[in-house]
Amino acid sequence: MPPATSAPATVATTTAPSPPATGAAGTDPVGRPAPSRPPQSSPLQLLLKYDKPVPRYTSYPTAAQFHSGVGPADLAAQLARPSEEPLSLYVHVPFCRHACWYCGCTRITTQLGSKVVAPYLKSLQLELELIAGLLPQRRRLAQLHWGGGTPNYLNAEEQSQLWNLVTRHFDLEPKLEASIEVNPEFIDQAQALHLRALGFNRISFGIQDADPDVQRAVNRVVPVEQLRRVMGWLREARFESVNVDLICGLPRQTPERFHTTLELVRELRPERISLFSFAYLPQQLPLQRKIAAADLPSQRQRLAMLDDASQLLGAAGYEAIGMDHYALASDSLAIAAREGRLHRNFQGYTTGGELDLLGLGPSAISQFPHLFSQNQRQLNGYNAALDAGQLPVERGLAVLEQEVLERRALIREVMCHFRVELELDRFASEWSDLLALAADGLVTLSQNGDLGLVEVTTEGRWLIRTIAAVFDPSQRERARGSRLI
Repeated sequence: MPPATSAPATVATTTAPSPPATGAAGTDPVGRPAPSRPPQSSPLQLLLKYDKPVPRYTSYPTAAQFHSGVGPADLAAQLARPSEEPLSLYVHVPFCRHACWYCGCTRITTQLGSKVVAPYLKSLQLELELIAGLLPQRRRLAQLHWGGGTPNYLNAEEQSQLWNLVTRHFDLEPKLEASIEVNPEFIDQAQALHLRALGFNRISFGIQDADPDVQRAVNRVVPVEQLRRVMGWLREARFESVNVDLICGLPRQTPERFHTTLELVRELRPERISLFSFAYLPQQLPLQRKIAAADLPSQRQRLAMLDDASQLLGAAGYEAIGMDHYALASDSLAIAAREGRLHRNFQGYTTGGELDLLGLGPSAISQFPHLFSQNQRQLNGYNAALDAGQLPVERGLAVLEQEVLERRALIREVMCHFRVELELDRFASEWSDLLALAADGLVTLSQNGDLGLVEVTTEGRWLIRTIAAVFDPSQRERARGSRLI
């Protein structure tokens, strides 16, 4: 359920490394040189060595720690706190016309159109009215994102209704970043122009892979000519930024086929690219049981595809952003990365800094400095809570401990800025783990008095989640998350 750049229901891995981080030669806490990576350790060898479950760290603590002890009253208390700061608002639209077999999103596959949309808009209205009744004052929006599901499942009139519902309860900042995810199968010129006229200035659509065999293998067939037409319509509508999603590791995908997709993306030249690595989880995601494990590319093929993307997109003028995004140098995401303003939340990488995130709709997550809350994930439960006059919160997490907040800041620095400074006497065990990573060339370490500086190397950016996990004590107890490749 991600932001201006949107992630499909996959689990991301690191993609293209940016230019190398610079830093002093590594030393341990007593000044001994950190060992350098043995020259025989190739990127594939390193990925295989560290290939164990690791969170994506869209939050810390992660959603795996959410529990039912957090409920409507906790979100109500949070909303009741006075604030003059703007918000980021996420609206989940769960409906899809058909299911993509790689998908793990909260979605409802239906052909009923307005018969399901109309009551859903009424539910969103109820949720907005409950929220507005708790806010001490009318709040402003600096970011607005519609995700799914398929937000363009709504027709033009329904899109206008939903936009008006939002503006009825919130003020829009003059420089509002308004983004929407669309399915390119079901967008036309008129809809593109309508979305832009409503006020959306950023838009994202999924390519995943342009090869027909790969598309058929995941039940997501969009001809290349339709993708070209969609980009033309979006350019005609003058969206400020267009993002496309790609997925590496899909069934029947090969480095040669994926290279053709990358060439198409270079031709289309979107401002942003999200490149995700497919997480095959058939036991957890029943739809993926339609995908034969034998059809999946090998680890070596995946790495070849990711490396090809790094080389091709870098040569085309894209900068690697964080662990799974690329952006043209002129795009606001690239600018935020260069200026140290990159942020990461449940919607992925964003320019929104530390904005509070408020989520609407089933499964949507709200994120505040000391509280995470997630709405009911099933539509029936979501509607039942609203009918009872309650915020539809199912679970969440309160975060009050200073140590946890400190570790959150360290992980964010690693994930967003590829460097972090820490107190050596307080983080001695973490420094020891980092020395092992330095021996493999993933980080460089330097010391200034009682402070240690960690800088992620070019090779380390392929394993950025592994480096961030050093600061997560729960990973020492039990490895969680998705594998790297």
